[in-house]
Order: sequence, then structure tokens, then C-alpha cells
Amino acid sequence: MAETPAELAELFGRADSIGNPQLSPDGSHLAAECSPLNLHTICVFDLMNGGDAVVLPKMADVRLVDHYWANNETLILDIEAFENLQVSSGRQDYTFERAVAFNIKDPKPVMLLRDNRAWVDTNDLAAIVPSKDDRALFALVTQEEDQGNAGRAIQLAPKIVYNLMDVNLATGRSKIKKKATQNVVGAILTPEGDFVAEVKYQDKGTLGHELSVSAGGKTIFARERLEFNPLSVWGLDVSGENLIVFLSEGEPYGLFRMALSDGALLPIDDRRGLVGPVIDKRMRNVVGYEYPDDFTVQILEDVNLKGQVEAISGAFPEASVTAESWSDNRSMTVMKVEFPGKPADYYLFEPGSGALSPLGNVAPHLSDQKLGAIEPVSFTARDGLEIPGYLTLPPGKTRADGPFPLILMPHGGPESRDTLAFDWWAQAYAAAGYAVLQPNFRGSAGFGVDFRDAGYGEFGDKMVLDVADGAAWAVDQGISTLGDACVVGASYGGYSALMLPLKSEGAVKCVVAVNAVTNPFGIAGQAASHTFYANDIERYLGADRFSDDSDKKRITPSRRGSEYDLPILVIASKEDDTVPYEQSDQLRASLRQRPDFEFVTVDGEDHYLRSSVGRYNVLLNSLKFLDQHLPAGN
Repeated sequence: MAETPAELAELFGRADSIGNPQLSPDGSHLAAECSPLNLHTICVFDLMNGGDAVVLPKMADVRLVDHYWANNETLILDIEAFENLQVSSGRQDYTFERAVAFNIKDPKPVMLLRDNRAWVDTNDLAAIVPSKDDRALFALVTQEEDQGNAGRAIQLAPKIVYNLMDVNLATGRSKIKKKATQNVVGAILTPEGDFVAEVKYQDKGTLGHELSVSAGGKTIFARERLEFNPLSVWGLDVSGENLIVFLSEGEPYGLFRMALSDGALLPIDDRRGLVGPVIDKRMRNVVGYEYPDDFTVQILEDVNLKGQVEAISGAFPEASVTAESWSDNRSMTVMKVEFPGKPADYYLFEPGSGALSPLGNVAPHLSDQKLGAIEPVSFTARDGLEIPGYLTLPPGKTRADGPFPLILMPHGGPESRDTLAFDWWAQAYAAAGYAVLQPNFRGSAGFGVDFRDAGYGEFGDKMVLDVADGAAWAVDQGISTLGDACVVGASYGGYSALMLPLKSEGAVKCVVAVNAVTNPFGIAGQAASHTFYANDIERYLGADRFSDDSDKKRITPSRRGSEYDLPILVIASKEDDTVPYEQSDQLRASLRQRPDFEFVTVDGEDHYLRSSVGRYNVLLNSLKFLDQHLPAGN
């Protein structure tokens, strides 16, 4: 049993042993994320003949993001490469997104669209071409200056151009199949690459933004004077006659079928929260949708997949069951099975024979390690709003064994949420002897629009106080004692952790902030003015409520370093382009004179801590820090 910080970090900090398993079109092979020797890569298994897995070579200085099959022998990987480049305005961080093809019989990487390397993003798959095994279609969205601008006193804005690129999977070379020049930012295609619908966008300056959808040569949806993006177009439904769209702003709100013939909207689901598509990665059509609850809830429209999930759910009545991938003819399906707080299991289901075969567990190395029990909880914030969350206790303990030293863990996002699913980070702290409370503060996703909207304008205020109120609830419940707590968070959660002692003095003894926002106005300032993204950040900040600079300082931790009077650990990933490293560096400059301030840089890691290196560093350093300032018995 792991007990020391180093032992716990080594055990709980390992990258997932299996993830995102994808069946080949004929079901003969399975490709999954794996981590032999803790190196994050892809393993390909021959399901028909057995034998050793083919381990795709680890590519230097890149991170794996996704993978899917183009045909029975060719696997495409989406990768990211981080570079710091010298540009005219100085040095700038870039994350280049690329697609790489591997033929499993000769697994040498082939960079796709390699003749278009100047573009930052060249991994946007538009269609797999079933009639041509050696081809795939990718989208490149570019901007082209108006040729007449040179002679105009008032310059016209660049025109958005959608380039559909025909790519040779063996050589990586490409040619333009079609170019859409009328401000097309996205397209829905048939598998062979014919345009079914186009999404168009224009920035109209002070008049806001325009968004439209056209099909069959006519506009079937249009919105003007927009501040926020109301529309996500997911793809064609299983009938091929409708688009599946999500409208997230105003009314109507929810998930709809949009008829290609006239744009008529037929409601599918009006749950007031985060919802996402279940897409056939090869055929690109929408086979269902899913939304977060205690676990991911999957609603499938493909009748074969729906029946299969229902059958497996009957075999695991206490678990969450979701379909993860499938062969083209649905004769084989990979199912994900999750129990509360336990690492997920993957199974191969063959409905013809009824066979259910185990494929692997996310964390088999924890099979002999006792894990903490997790339960959903809720508490009332000081203004009366009910706040849901999850409580994990040390392994083998119940509330009757309390009080425990408490770790508050607000999530990132902030429009995200925690669930009952296995959490390596929270379980590591529980194994060290801490109770862990993960509050889904106001502004979190999955609890309805009103709950989400309650976070707007409360980025550094009530959203943070909700976390403090969780600590008070834990004391009232006998789970912890007053002040016997620390707060740990990443991204927005790291910001919340840094703000908590400034908002609620004495609530915690120490702070751990990982890849944290320390200057929210700096993040907002990096976004192009009046874009959808910038407007969304400003909505959470409530930017119009700040009358002067001193008011902005109030919710900016990097400008309030002199006010901290407790130990702080900051951990920052050097290659983070979601919350840039400089955000943590600004706080370091503000706190560097404090004897109880620690700063750790994790090289070669991005924002999301998917690697063993990133997870191990976070756990080892934070567990040592917590043991010093909030000791707990194992």
C-alpha cells in the first residue's frame, strides 16, 4: 500500500493505461491510448489473430490528442506541437495542431497536409472517402485580403475562405477539392465530400456578428447583431435529412433537428446544461448525444447501438455504460463501464454471439489499492443557492471516523463540472488521509441555465465564496474542523484557490494552484476585442461592473501578493497555451519574497496533465507541501 508522497505520486500519477479505444472499420483491430513505460502513445491490437500489440513510435516533442481509423489499415492521429517563435512583436507561444497517418503494417508517421505547414491548424477532418481508401478530406479555414483594398481609403475586412483539401494518406500531400469563399467557416459533407450545408460567419464590427446556415442554395437559419455564439452545428442525423444543432443562447434553447429543406426546428432535448454529440468518427454523422450528470448520460439514436448499450446496462445495473466505438456494421462495439470512484473498464461486445470480453482498465495498477468512497452532496451558499458537489473520504473511512483534514478542490472551466467518475488527483489525496470536497459552484455546467447564468459577473466573488461555504458545511457536518483545510485547484480552479483566502480570511491554511489564472484581465486582453470568445470571458468577469483599475485589482491575485499570509504552492506547465505560463510567472514576481511560497515548473507538459510526468510532478510536490502545512495520517 502506497503511503509516502513519492509512493502515492508514483501510483496515482501514472498516465491512463488505456483510453479512447477505437475499433477499425471491420472490427479486426483496436487502437487505444496506452502508456508502456509511462510514455503516452498508441497501442494497436489484432483482435482476430492475437499476438503482441503494435506500439506506435513515440514522436519527439509532440502530444497526442485524438486518433481514429481512416480505413482498416490506416490510423490517423491528431497531435499538438508547442513552439516559442520569434515574430515581429517579440516571442510568441504557438501550439501547432497536426494530423499524422500510420499504416499499421508499416508504422512510420506520415504528416498530412505537409505542404501546408504554414497553417497553425491542419487536423480538421471533414470526411473519410469510403470509395478511396487512400484519401481523406480536411478543412483549412483561411483569410484572404480583398484584392481591391490597395486603392481604398477604407479597407474591407479579410474574406473568410473554406478550403476542402483532398489528402493522400500515403504521402501526406494535398490538393484543393473545393473552395468556398463566401465567409464559410464550416461545412457538413457527405462521406464522399459533397457539400450538404454551410455555416457562414461575419464580424460586422459595432453591429455585432452575423451567423447563418445555408443548404440547397438557400439560407435556412440566420441571426444578426450577436454578442455570443448561439449555434453549434454537429452534423447530419441518422436519417440524413436533418442537421443536429445546439442553440445555447436565447430562445429557443436546447438541442434540435434542423430540417435541411427549410430550417424548421424540431426539439430533441431541452435540458438546461452542457450537452455534446456522439459522432461516428468515420461517417461523421451524429448517432446520439450525451450530457453530464453524476456520470455521462448517453442518448443514442442509432437503434443498433442503443439496443447494445441497454443490454450491457442490464448486466451492470449499478454502473454507467456508454458506447465508445464500433465497427461499421455494428457487429462489434467497445463499451465503457464506470462505477462511482472506480477506474473505468472497457469491454468488447459482440451482439451476434452475446460475448462480452474485457479489454482493459484505466488504472490496473490500482487493483490492490484501497480507494476512497465518493458520494454526491449538496450545501446551501450564504445567499441561499443550493450548491451540489462530491465528497471523497479516505479509504475504508466513513463520516463517523471524522473529522478529517479537508482538501477543497474547485474544478476548472469554469463552465465545467465534477462527477462521480474516478479522479486520480482526488483519490491520491484521499489515500494520503484527506477528505476531499469538490464543489460544483455557481457557473458550473450541467445544472441548468439559471445555475450557469448565476456565475456570470461572479468570477472572483460568489463563485469563490461558494467554495468557502463548502468548507463551512464540512465543519457543520463534522467532516472537518474549523480552519483545518487547504484548497487545491487547476486552471480556473487554481484561480479560485488563490482568491479564497483573499475573500474568506482563515478559511484555509494553505493554497495549491496549478496552471492557474492569476490575472483574468490579462487573459481577456489576449482575446481579440468583441469576438465571441472575448465577449464570453467578459460575461463571466462581469467586465462592465469594474469602475476603475483598483476595482479590477480586487479580483486579480497577481496584483495582491502582499496581502497573502499563508503558504502557497504554484505549479505551472511550461508549454501551457490555455492559461499561459506567464500567468503563474506574474504571481511568482508578486510573491517571490515570501519564505512560505514555492514555485514548480513542469517542462514538456501542457494544461491538461495527461502525462505521467505532469501528474507525478503535481502529486509529489503538492503532497509534500500539504504534509508540511496540513499533515494527515494515511
